[in-house]
Amino acid sequence: MIQGVDWRLSKLLRPVAGLFLLLAPAAHLRAQGLAQQPSAYTAWIDFSHKATELPIWIERVEKHSVAGDNTQPGKTVYRIRFRHFSGLVDEVLLRVYFDDTQGAQPVLSGWNEIGNRVLAPRTLGQGLGMPSSETVEIPMTGIDYVDIEAPGSGIGLRGALALALHGAEAWEGLDFGGTAPLTDPFGNAAPAVTGSDDSLLFGRVKATLEPGVVALGTGANPNQAAGFEFSLDQPPLIALLTFEILNANISLPPQLTVNGKLVGDVNVIVTDLADPALTGSVEAARVDAVYRYGGWLKCQKVIPGSFLAGGTNEIVISSPGNPAPVALRSVEVQLKYTPDANTPDSLNTP
Repeated sequence: MIQGVDWRLSKLLRPVAGLFLLLAPAAHLRAQGLAQQPSAYTAWIDFSHKATELPIWIERVEKHSVAGDNTQPGKTVYRIRFRHFSGLVDEVLLRVYFDDTQGAQPVLSGWNEIGNRVLAPRTLGQGLGMPSSETVEIPMTGIDYVDIEAPGSGIGLRGALALALHGAEAWEGLDFGGTAPLTDPFGNAAPAVTGSDDSLLFGRVKATLEPGVVALGTGANPNQAAGFEFSLDQPPLIALLTFEILNANISLPPQLTVNGKLVGDVNVIVTDLADPALTGSVEAARVDAVYRYGGWLKCQKVIPGSFLAGGTNEIVISSPGNPAPVALRSVEVQLKYTPDANTPDSLNTP
């Protein structure tokens, strides 16, 4: 009996094996080569390494240490010198990656060759005490070099991404607008623009719960959670919460609780993995490397209408199991009602 089973299996396997042999050449023909993505107009400048491969439109990068005295502390200046190519590199995006430490934030400025300042000093970051990044769009007319300076040894400056920009035409709805003036090279969403007034459109009510920045897991707020209250005349059919998060662990998203009920993990919209704002580290008791994003990422979470009620509602965004601090900003909620229903004119927020 056993021999009969073995014979039948072998008869079945023979044509399958032949099928794999026939498919193997076709699979081989479909294989793709690994092509280096062109980056002649993009440069990653790593401030921790002396040797950095630069495109022809960047002449060199210099590091200067300035000693302090009784009136001011010492500082470190990274100077990026540019070559001018008219019509080719007229506008440059410079994204600086740094530790956003209170009182030690980097300052960016632009100069011409004879030492006249062309681009006014701009302090980067908000002193949130987390890894961050900030983008500056620089018109290159009259600018020969850009200085990025930080107090002390400048250890909090990781690097800078420089991209040559060009203009592109875009179309947008007359009643909507809001097209971002600058497209992120790695597909990150443009910073949210929140309004002070609630808005109604086709049965949707949109309201800002928190326009500013809320830090979690820091000295000012050691808890890894933030709550937001608002009052509704009637519950919606469905709702959508959106916000932005800084220093997110992209493998461990924040969680959302509504009126004491866990809704689940929030969807974090991650950029292209080539983005230098993604940095990995090894943490104790974790098998895989932990990747955090040193910048702001957009987050969304759908809330079923049954989780909300008429009267006071509370939304809590938490970051459990996350030892590093994070920050939230531009917390906004959308509520969907039937277009012909008596939708509320606005939300009441404390």
